[in-house]
Amino acid sequence: MDAKRWWPPFAEIVALVWIVLFVVDVAIVVDVLAASESLTETMRTVLQWLLVVFLLDVALLYRWSEHGPRGFVRSNWFLVLTVVPWFRPLRLLRIGRSIRALRQLTGIRRVGSFVNKVRRKCHSLWHRL
Repeated sequence: MDAKRWWPPFAEIVALVWIVLFVVDVAIVVDVLAASESLTETMRTVLQWLLVVFLLDVALLYRWSEHGPRGFVRSNWFLVLTVVPWFRPLRLLRIGRSIRALRQLTGIRRVGSFVNKVRRKCHSLWHRL
């Protein structure tokens, strides 16, 4: 499979996951949500590891572009800005693109199969309650 085709949707979905974890983490810090210490630590570790995905995203986009560093930053300034964690929630402005990316990823057989399994499992767990 061509990485140029599947990487951008993957990065968008990871951005959505990061935003959800970030909002939950902020809610825990502000005492809106209560969570165990181990869950909080795990969530913060995942947030730190997802930073690697965002750095890799910018590096891959730079590698695939035909521009120099200056031209790349001019054309992708928003992505470069959202590598900084506090600006990452701005990616919510691109939510339509993330939904489109999710649709593209579910069209891939393996990912679609995984999503269907998760959906069925959640459905069965919901009806057990």
